[in-house]
Amino acid sequence: MEEKERLFTIGETVTYEGETMKVIAEYERTIVAEFNRFPIPNKEEEFPFRRIVIKKGKAKRV
Repeated sequence: MEEKERLFTIGETVTYEGETMKVIAEYERTIVAEFNRFPIPNKEEEFPFRRIVIKKGKAKRV
């Protein structure tokens, strides 16, 4: 199976919903990213976990 070209690099800094994150994995349509600061004050219910899956189009490069 042919591997697709990567849009992100592991360790790259991105932002998602105003929070800075580090890319830890990339898949076909998504990335897995880890918050640089955690827990996030006043957003504990929105982001209960340190790592989340994000659609590639929703993450912005820094």
